[in-house]
Amino acid sequence: MSWMPTVDIVIPCYNVAHIVEQCVKSLLKQSYHDNTVSIYLINDGSSDSTGRILESFSNESHVKIIHLDENKGLSAARNAGIKAGSGDVICFLDSDMTVQSEWVNAHLDLLSQENIVGVIGESLLPEDQTPNELDCYLYDPRRGARSIGEGTPIPFSYFLFNNTSVRRSVFDVIELFDEKITTYGGEDTELAIRFWEAYPDGLRFSSYASCIHHHPRELNDFCNSMYSYGKTNLPSLLEQFPQYKTELGGGWLSSIKGHFLFNSIIRWFVSKISLYFSNYWLTRYKVIDAVIRGARSIYSR
Repeated sequence: MSWMPTVDIVIPCYNVAHIVEQCVKSLLKQSYHDNTVSIYLINDGSSDSTGRILESFSNESHVKIIHLDENKGLSAARNAGIKAGSGDVICFLDSDMTVQSEWVNAHLDLLSQENIVGVIGESLLPEDQTPNELDCYLYDPRRGARSIGEGTPIPFSYFLFNNTSVRRSVFDVIELFDEKITTYGGEDTELAIRFWEAYPDGLRFSSYASCIHHHPRELNDFCNSMYSYGKTNLPSLLEQFPQYKTELGGGWLSSIKGHFLFNSIIRWFVSKISLYFSNYWLTRYKVIDAVIRGARSIYSR
């Protein structure tokens, strides 16, 4: 690789004592040159032993540990890492993920192209984990940036920041994460919209920049989180970016079509059908319905 930028890896950490050691160890095995990589571990006010585990890596010269005095959310934690570093490229990774030794190189392979400013990598289920109903949805080839594929610009709605790299220079053009967003969901979408507006053809997906996501969840728990997102952060996104109402799903909230598809009767039928079999579309319905129910609970007041 002729392009040899300095790289900052930013990992927000909150109550991840069960997995964060594996995450950091996988980053320490990167084939990209150690002297050009800095790893920023941000302890976001954890109440478990996460902070102590992070400190066990303090003897690594290129690992920097930042302790926030309270849980401030992903936006503040990521911003703390961005501000602390100075690398030409910033890689974001969630603390419940592990990567292979070529992970940084895979991101840089795409970012080395002049017109590309951001890359989102693939997320995979651990090989020893039997996929449940939610996993079959989350890792389906029809979902997210993987549905667009390699080499094609992706829209903001598919650009998340759990396994992502960006050129630091973009933050000379746009502001950092919005720290007013402190609850589940929306902080990456808010930034991705501003990213995409500044660089509409600059975002890509890479299946080679893959990570293993160690986060077993049940569908009901995930839907509860999506309900919370619909109730708290989606309304503010729609207010801030009314021009993207369709892309954000706002069109389903009050339209005739939305009420025809997302209502208690259809919800009941979907729940009954799911007792006998599940598939991508049924699960997708449940997830979207959870968001819509959350948002409608606000707009109906």
